[in-house]
Amino acid sequence: MPPHSTPHRHSAPHSTPHPAPWRDRALPPGTDLPFVDTLMAPLDRYVPELRAALADGAYATAQHRALASAVKTLLTAFLHPRSRRHADPGLLPPARRLLDQLATLQGADGLFGGDNLASPPDSSFTVNDVCVATRLIDAYGNSAEGEGGTELTGLRSGLAAIRRAVTPALLTGGVHTPNHRWELCAALARLHRLDPDPRLPARVGQWLAEGVDLQPDGMYSERSPLYAAHVTNPSLLAVADALDRPELLDPVRRNLDAFAELFDEDGAVESVHSRRQDQRTAFDGAGFLLPYRRFAVREGRADYAAVVTGILARPVGAELAADVLAETLLDPTLARPLPPPPPPAAAVPPAAVPAAGAGPARTVLADSGLARWRTGRRTVTVYGGGDNARFPDIASGLATNPTFLRFRQGAAVLDAVRLSVNFFGLGPFRGDGLRVADDGRCSLTRTTTARFYQPLPEDRRRPGGGYELGGEGRFFAAMDFGHRPADEHRLRVDAEVVPTGSGVDVRLGLTGVPTSFVLELTFRGGGVLTGARPLPGSDAFELADGTGSYTVGEDTIRFGPGNGTGPAQPALFDDGERFTHLGARDTLPGTRVRITGRVPGSYTLTLTGADELVSPRP
Repeated sequence: MPPHSTPHRHSAPHSTPHPAPWRDRALPPGTDLPFVDTLMAPLDRYVPELRAALADGAYATAQHRALASAVKTLLTAFLHPRSRRHADPGLLPPARRLLDQLATLQGADGLFGGDNLASPPDSSFTVNDVCVATRLIDAYGNSAEGEGGTELTGLRSGLAAIRRAVTPALLTGGVHTPNHRWELCAALARLHRLDPDPRLPARVGQWLAEGVDLQPDGMYSERSPLYAAHVTNPSLLAVADALDRPELLDPVRRNLDAFAELFDEDGAVESVHSRRQDQRTAFDGAGFLLPYRRFAVREGRADYAAVVTGILARPVGAELAADVLAETLLDPTLARPLPPPPPPAAAVPPAAVPAAGAGPARTVLADSGLARWRTGRRTVTVYGGGDNARFPDIASGLATNPTFLRFRQGAAVLDAVRLSVNFFGLGPFRGDGLRVADDGRCSLTRTTTARFYQPLPEDRRRPGGGYELGGEGRFFAAMDFGHRPADEHRLRVDAEVVPTGSGVDVRLGLTGVPTSFVLELTFRGGGVLTGARPLPGSDAFELADGTGSYTVGEDTIRFGPGNGTGPAQPALFDDGERFTHLGARDTLPGTRVRITGRVPGSYTLTLTGADELVSPRP
């Protein structure tokens, strides 16, 4: 559905689909029909909703990307032989209305606006859908049963007009994020496939000459599953296919190797290490479906087949289903059966770094500062790869998530362990790197400084008091900080995460000026908390003594011990002045439990996982 719209969930009146039994319609021999039908079910349910939304005006203010996606979705349902809406002529007039509306959003320069005005890369997202829609008509328009030939011809003409208008701007336009380069290249490559022009592959060559921004650990420089799944990987694959650039398959393969070990049992993919907006949200890994399937089918990758099987074990959204079905129409090999899954212990991607000797399966992404290990249904994630030590700011494109540990026991999920020290408003602990020992111990550290400033030296004084405005790391003032003597205070945090037979111990050592700290544990909602008490005037809890537990179904995480309470160690978590100055918070949703203590000092948090049912205490 388009952004900011809530269409009705009932089916709108529509013309009767072609009466032929839909399951009798043929696809190429060897097609994995259960796979196709699994994706077709949400698409067939979605089409009436989309039409109802259009009739109710929900698309009246839709942005260009939503409009182009909707056009492609309707065409996919109309042209796909397995769709219940196959050859339903009632789908084409709505598609034409959406396309006409899309054309009105195209500027005189051929570009589309939106979040970024007159943006070549943002326009490329739409152009890629326009090109796919055009190829669908070219490949299947003559074979669609029923009426619709005239409407399809008109749709193709409208799509061609958009392509012609935008091509000059994409040939010369620029970008501002790493993944935009590859989305733009995909659009140029697809435009060339439809309307060959030597300038288009030449421009793609200029972008590719910069090199694909793949880290040695298999992450792209943005380290984002969102952009890897939905932009970079599909874009590189599109360029590889359209321009015969097989060398682009390798970075995609290496990225998929790395992400294969970051899937959780609920289909989410670890994103705490990302440099983009998904670093603070749970990311559904379904967007990786088609790249994993491509390599699984074409290269016999049984480990990738296991990832695909896991994705398809959960519901797939209708828009993603439409995208995948459109691509499998254009390349039927993508819908061939998967190879058999591997034995449970055989699928170890090349990016994984195994632990020495026997023990849990361990993956280390060194360049991203991420380590994960699994034992049965228990998963531990340790993170120390933030950019804050190098760039002490909160900004788009930086990894700034202060979560340094995640712990999952089946359905019970501890989404975040964060540490905040009351130290000059500098915010939570963010490790300046991650060190992983052969026995699995993970070490993080950070030294933070703050200063009190002395009078200026005599040769720097200005009787009128007119000094340049400047920053000193915490705040700005007209005080010529760089030339003042200063008294420096230091805070050092050492954190060690030690695997145990039933979970982990988190050993903290804090040195510096006397102050207090708060360790905050945020559990994913839906569970039962015991042992902690509500904090007055807060939506959080405090564990002052003993052990707490969090239970979801038959899965339990136990945590503790409590570390005392009182005015000397207030249970107030400081998000840092970069947030609080703006009246903002950096708070995850869920059930938050705080454990407090004093600096200098030490504390060990013990986390254990169990899958037996624990009856909550009164």
